[in-house]
Amino acid sequence: MVGKVTPDTIMSASRLPALLGHSTYSTPNDELQLSINAINGKAREEITNESMEWGNRLELEILREAAWRLQLADIVTYHPSAYFHAKLALACSLDGEGTAEGQVITSDPDHGIYVVGQDSIKLDGLGVLEAKVTANLPEDTPALWRGPIQLQAQMMITGYSWGAVCVLYRGVALRVFLFGRHEATEQAIAAAVEDFQRRLNHYQNTGEVDWYPPANTEDLDRMYAHAEERVVELGDDAGALALQIVQAKADRVRLEGIISSAEMQLKQLMQDAGKARAGRFLIAWPMRNLKAQPEKIIPAKEASSVRQSTLSIRELEKIEVAE
Repeated sequence: MVGKVTPDTIMSASRLPALLGHSTYSTPNDELQLSINAINGKAREEITNESMEWGNRLELEILREAAWRLQLADIVTYHPSAYFHAKLALACSLDGEGTAEGQVITSDPDHGIYVVGQDSIKLDGLGVLEAKVTANLPEDTPALWRGPIQLQAQMMITGYSWGAVCVLYRGVALRVFLFGRHEATEQAIAAAVEDFQRRLNHYQNTGEVDWYPPANTEDLDRMYAHAEERVVELGDDAGALALQIVQAKADRVRLEGIISSAEMQLKQLMQDAGKARAGRFLIAWPMRNLKAQPEKIIPAKEASSVRQSTLSIRELEKIEVAE
């Protein structure tokens, strides 16, 4: 484990699931903004959590075990530099690679080996090994954002004919998913990367951002980051949308009140008990253990203006009466 080595100024294999719309954490516009920030010299915000830290610690053991199950030789787990595609603006890093001697592998669930997309696969020469750790239940095929798309890009860049996504589930179940190169996925990756780079080139040449179609409301906050002092007429269809929001918020307040009242009554009944049975329900009111935290000094921030994320909606009749 050597940390991040790929540049953010171009697309990388680990970011491709988001670019292709398969991430629950990031959108194509998030990735575009990340690269624009890098072009402007703004460092990305470092994100870490306990799950990521355990993934880093266990990476080497995962790769060693996967290589042993696949009977690989010459395992390399230290890759201090990024790898770059010969034609595309695409980079990747490698967790590991191993050398195979032509062994033909079929799925063997008893030993946690799954061949994806074909009955068997011939492992010949060097292959990519990608390690993942997740708290999810074991899968027979990994989610597209949990390695398969990233692996296809790694094989495109290295030229290797096979690769393995090695996933440790819940700390107790290792599954090794074997893939060959998949032409349709490679074509989708190439098209997405070329379009992404076109948008970055457009920004560098004009200073204007060619955003992707919005994937969520946060994307629109970014696309229209500044509000002008003017009023636009949107019509009755937009009014119907505003009414939906007003009614949904009223329902949410009512439902949150029901939840709060019921929780208060249950807590009064449970008192100092950590758990309770109530008909077909098991109710838990446990202790939450907090780790000690060092004192933090929050650096000063300059004043700034950002577009509000939520819409403020009030009925015109009520506004006119108040005035």
